[in-house]
Amino acid sequence: MNYVNPESKHTKTAYRALTISGISILSALLSVFFLPFILSPIAMILSHLSKGRLKTRHIAAQAATVIAVIALILNTTIVGVTLYKFNTDPVYKARLNVVFERMYGVTVDEYTETILNDLKLTLPVEE
Repeated sequence: MNYVNPESKHTKTAYRALTISGISILSALLSVFFLPFILSPIAMILSHLSKGRLKTRHIAAQAATVIAVIALILNTTIVGVTLYKFNTDPVYKARLNVVFERMYGVTVDEYTETILNDLKLTLPVEE
């Protein structure tokens, strides 16, 4: 006696993957940098698992995979551009330092220096 339709379990998993990938792309657009790196792989795994023993994946699972990949690419691009601008544009760095100091009481430079001193890390020096 089978009370649960096996396809409904796969459909629910596909929609869960779609929801998680939607949250992932939303967090990438809102500049919550760490969430897409966590949520997108989870969405892709759920999307893959939603197929189960069926012949094809649900359309929501396919959409979840596409959205998760887009969220990863978008987030990586935003992080890369931000780091590049921070290292090359003094005006951007000054604005970021002001905002960081208002929020946390220290500038980004002071914060980075504190972390490097506490962890005893050395960064390569440009010559």
